[in-house]
Amino acid sequence: MLYLRIKILASVAAAVILVGCTETPKNMGAAVDNDQNVMTGGPITGTTIEDLPQSVKDALKLRVPHAEIASITKSRYDRHAVYEFSFLDADSYPPLYLQDDGNVLPETVMEKK
Repeated sequence: MLYLRIKILASVAAAVILVGCTETPKNMGAAVDNDQNVMTGGPITGTTIEDLPQSVKDALKLRVPHAEIASITKSRYDRHAVYEFSFLDADSYPPLYLQDDGNVLPETVMEKK
């Protein structure tokens, strides 16, 4: 009887392990193919969408509502935090520099820094 219980427990444990291993991995940090919202993309480490001031989030939605963010880099310029955004489709979406108040900085200003 004990042997039967051990055998059943071992079978159940093996089934649980196999089911756990078959979960489909999800891409982290990128928008789902049918999701057309820039706010779902972006990196999962470093500066993230959640770290951005609301004014920057609003500017992103206005300027690049369908772009998928590849990376966000935070720096300082003229007493403002500046967020540099690079996008997965770099041909369609060049780097974007937004101050913490939501204003756009030209790329040439950031290159001189």
